[in-house]
Amino acid sequence: MLVVNAQYACIALISLFQYTWSLSAPATENTASLSSKTFPRTWVPIASTYELDPDRPTPVEFLGQKYAAYQDNAGTWVVVEDVCPHRLAPLSEGRVDRASGNLQCSYHGWEFNSTGNCVRVPQLTPEAESVAISSKRSCATTYPTQVEKNILWIWPWEEDVLSVIGRPGAHPEEMMKGVPDDPPTYTRDAPYGWATLVENLMDPSHVPFAHHGMQGKRSDAIPINMTIPKWNGEEGFSFKLEDRTVGMIRKGQIKFLAPFIVNYDGLLKAETRFRVCGICIPTKPGWSRAIIITSVTDADDGEEEGSVEVKKKRKKKSFMTRVLSWVPRWLIHQLSNRFLDSDLAFLHFQEQARERRPDYYMPAQADRSITVLRKWNDKYVGRDVSHPLPPPMPRSVIFDRWSQHTSHCKHCQAGLQRLKKIRRSTYVVMALSVLGLQYNLARVSTLLCLGVLRLIHKVENSFRYGEFKHYENH
Repeated sequence: MLVVNAQYACIALISLFQYTWSLSAPATENTASLSSKTFPRTWVPIASTYELDPDRPTPVEFLGQKYAAYQDNAGTWVVVEDVCPHRLAPLSEGRVDRASGNLQCSYHGWEFNSTGNCVRVPQLTPEAESVAISSKRSCATTYPTQVEKNILWIWPWEEDVLSVIGRPGAHPEEMMKGVPDDPPTYTRDAPYGWATLVENLMDPSHVPFAHHGMQGKRSDAIPINMTIPKWNGEEGFSFKLEDRTVGMIRKGQIKFLAPFIVNYDGLLKAETRFRVCGICIPTKPGWSRAIIITSVTDADDGEEEGSVEVKKKRKKKSFMTRVLSWVPRWLIHQLSNRFLDSDLAFLHFQEQARERRPDYYMPAQADRSITVLRKWNDKYVGRDVSHPLPPPMPRSVIFDRWSQHTSHCKHCQAGLQRLKKIRRSTYVVMALSVLGLQYNLARVSTLLCLGVLRLIHKVENSFRYGEFKHYENH
């Protein structure tokens, strides 16, 4: 225990050093607003560096507070309060000047280094500029950051980062245990609150119905054996379960590493290990951010190292890894969008209904986890985290994939650019084919080009809009 505490003491001291030098301006609206909220004080995940564009000051949110994240020239991820101290324009609308490494506000050109200090005011003479940038009022507020398993974490609280020195569960290293070192991720901003997101991820009984045809089917539904959750106080709880998916019995364990992580570790037929790490972030009332990390491996942990069976499985696993590496990440994200679409609407409207009728009727073992989660919420999280809810949203907002995912995913942005190039090339080929329509080959080429253009249009739309109607999902 002393070794563990020493490890986190070193981490905290380093973070405090970064905090002291990076927080050049006094605590502003963000930290002051957060201090009034009842929520566990831990390091906070806000985004996936696997998906962030390092050259863009990407807007991110936590508990209604706005930030911008970018990577400086040293390769360090910087998180700054999303407001320029000059005229309060959002810095997320600015740009990173790679020549200087500074974040530049696009309104009047003020520039800030990675510690938040203002280093340039174009409207002032050198003498006047020197006086202005020496004032703390000219500084942007930055926050301590660290990256763990491709997840960007910040310390946004007024409380000293040393306040969690003796709590390993408040640190990213502990929360991300068991996750691969360099995992691909999928991020989606969901039109329902953090509590609803956590509740959904630890509810196995909804899968055969909400995700019919994608992960199993409705006929997979059976009575679920679920243990009584093991309570771990402010740090969450865990439970074991047994259900059926894709026609196979599945045994697993779910751990809620409060307040952000829901880990699922399951076995199918004692042969395949399926792991999901769901990172749940309260962005603002009525909205949350889900960052999903999944892995599927052979369940060979109990076999002797170096055995023929292990070698065969690893050979097969590496082949599947190579196959998956050929699939464009944007395509995997489109499939993930479809999966998340399937329960967006009823989770949004369920949350709205709870405002009028807060009590659930939960008679099954499968509801035990939800009962304990609500007990945990009542004890450790204030109502202001998810309230006041915005009014019910139209389906066009609920299924807006552009704002919820594509706009802040560098892989999907690259996929769109690739499709634009293919479309331009297709137009060129079609134009040349039209010139030779008297030939059968040219006619076939023209028809193929029309088909390709139609497909491109459909795929491009899928980056922007989604929809899911369960009455059509047979």
